[in-house]
Amino acid sequence: MNKISICTVCMNRLPYLRQTLPVNISENLHYPQIEFIVLDYNSKDDMENWIRLNMSYHLESGVLKYYKTYEPAHFLLSHSKNMAMRLASNDIVCMVDADNYAGPDYAGWINTAYNSTGKDRVITTLRRDDIPHRDQGGKLAFHRDFLYAAKGFDEALIGYGFEDIDLVNRLEQLGCQRMFIEDMEYLKYISHSDEERVKNFHLINNLQTLYMRISGPINIQNRVMYLLKDNTYFDMFYEFDETLNTNPILSYSGWVLNESDSQKGRFKREPGVLSLASNNGTQQIYKEDSRGALISIGKGEPSVWKQIGEDNKLFTRLLLAFGECFNRVKSRKNENDLNSVNHTGWGKGTVYLNFDRQSPIHIN
Repeated sequence: MNKISICTVCMNRLPYLRQTLPVNISENLHYPQIEFIVLDYNSKDDMENWIRLNMSYHLESGVLKYYKTYEPAHFLLSHSKNMAMRLASNDIVCMVDADNYAGPDYAGWINTAYNSTGKDRVITTLRRDDIPHRDQGGKLAFHRDFLYAAKGFDEALIGYGFEDIDLVNRLEQLGCQRMFIEDMEYLKYISHSDEERVKNFHLINNLQTLYMRISGPINIQNRVMYLLKDNTYFDMFYEFDETLNTNPILSYSGWVLNESDSQKGRFKREPGVLSLASNNGTQQIYKEDSRGALISIGKGEPSVWKQIGEDNKLFTRLLLAFGECFNRVKSRKNENDLNSVNHTGWGKGTVYLNFDRQSPIHIN
């Protein structure tokens, strides 16, 4: 019988955890070799008190281990999941998101799967060319030997999206074969909006202004400028490829990042003027009109940029595109060089077990 760890990360999503965690434990508690790892990723929504008041029986029995880190200011998908998995003590490590139900006897099914196939399996919903269950893309299971060989999720990936696909692809390259979760009992989840997906990430909490270029062939090319509160900026050049429109692995609804024509750097605002200085030494100046639009100043035909506010339906999609498109580029590089992932370590940080603030646990 395999020893199984079910890991869940939560940052400011207590309403989901309140619904899923008690059910996930009760429906799998009969499995004799199981532990539940919950990582409180510096939540500010009273999660610690809820765990203390409602999960004490499982904490005392040792079935549930509650860890908290006070370090992160914002949610980092790969790092948070890596921390939780590094804290798991069993051979089979399962990721179950806070908004996902594990399912009745999920642990038993996982055990049977590994007994029948061996440890060179990654259990997933993700296909090589499709994402049939978007809200369960993060529901994964792997043997710790392969997880450690892959060095976990890539912490160089940014924002939301693609970290699970990247890890499964790398596990496959290391010799794992995919085994798909197909029973609907194991695919239940709490539905939520895209706004909910991104609300704890760095970009949305540090964004000052968002612009999209409205001059030029916007149906096939889009430039989007993300100005951050620390006076840094990203000018992302997205291109649309009709042939990839139905392939969610290779594109974000047909859009891909042209990395060579994208830029980042620092900006300065003066009354009616925005100045950009990119890291590669180029500069650009924009005039800002009374409606908040930008018009480029300099040689060539002027480019015109519209400010995209939170009330615009494009706003959240452009936030998602930032990580989704960049991470696809990085993932392709990972497949060509597995050693490029987390070369300085993964899941590092300090956590505290079951409210014991006197005994820090350092993950190195």
